[in-house]
Amino acid sequence: MTRARRIARALGPAVGRPPPREMLRACIGAGIGLTLCTFLVRLTMAPVNAAGPDPTLLLIAPLGATAMLAFAVPSSPLAQPWSALVGNTVSALVGVAVVLTVAEPWLALGLSVTLAMIAMMMLRATHPPAAGIALGTVLTADAVREVGFSYAFSPVLLDTALLLLVAVAFNRMTGRVYPFRQPREHSPRPIGDAGLRPVIKDADLTTILQRLGLDANIGAADLARLIDAAHGLAAEHLFDGVETGKIMARDLVTAHPGMPLGQIASLFRQHRIRTIPVVGFDGVFQGLVTETDLVRVLHKPEGPADGVLQRLLKASRDVAEPVAADVMERMVGTVSEFTPLGVLIDLLAQGEQQAVPVLDGARLVGLVTRADLIAALAKAHHPEGTE
Repeated sequence: MTRARRIARALGPAVGRPPPREMLRACIGAGIGLTLCTFLVRLTMAPVNAAGPDPTLLLIAPLGATAMLAFAVPSSPLAQPWSALVGNTVSALVGVAVVLTVAEPWLALGLSVTLAMIAMMMLRATHPPAAGIALGTVLTADAVREVGFSYAFSPVLLDTALLLLVAVAFNRMTGRVYPFRQPREHSPRPIGDAGLRPVIKDADLTTILQRLGLDANIGAADLARLIDAAHGLAAEHLFDGVETGKIMARDLVTAHPGMPLGQIASLFRQHRIRTIPVVGFDGVFQGLVTETDLVRVLHKPEGPADGVLQRLLKASRDVAEPVAADVMERMVGTVSEFTPLGVLIDLLAQGEQQAVPVLDGARLVGLVTRADLIAALAKAHHPEGTE
């Protein structure tokens, strides 16, 4: 690629063209919000100086930029209610303070924007339109001096709050999430989830965005959703056409929640397996018991596996012996028969599970172990008739 083409590409559009429906949705919402704000500002603040510029008109200009963010890009960190409401209000306060203390217009113009930006960044309320409010306050200095700091509350605070309320209602009615969901702390996936994704802490995502200089453009919640979606899509296409039902074991050794651990130990020893699903009498999957779970309840976990099983068999005569429900892992990743094999690989690769239950609704219909998966992968790479 020539240098001229690289420059032309760099100067070209950086965002994709939104669908016509999305463009229409955002424009209608912004129009409704700004129309209501115009009526409110006229009701709450009549022109102070009829001969001079009307500060309410200059207020509408920054609000137009706020509306663009809140309706067209509602997931942007710059468009969130805290950024818009606090950013606009504190910038107006800074602008009024500069007007009342700095007599030279040329100095007041630059100083108002500089101080407003510092205040917004310190309050974590970065909102680009707010810099326009600070600048507009200085441009209408004669009118602003008449009303003083009340200008920051009426009309700036009131109109911004009204616009954001309209944005929240309109975005939700038209299928957009606003404000965007803050990332939640990690919690185990409930039984029945189709897969498990690597969990990255919110602080780590924020650090990555700050390192790349993107923290003002995308939030940690959006980045987490992008990573999750990309990871899931890559896993689904890893082995297209191969589903879990083709490799799962259907003839299973299972336990019920009240089965003593001594009996479970016998099952491990008899069938030479490492994981046993726990199933209710109605066939509903309850959890998994592994050899590691059995070792954990022993007083002396050291020694070979056969020794562990022997001690458990001996403990079966103890009336206080724990049962399967006491030691089984309930929150495990599960799949269906139609789950792509790539998702199954993604789940088992995490290292937290030795086997993945296959459910039909809530009922257990199969189980896939790591050994089953390795055998399937080996067969895929070395089909019959080849070396």
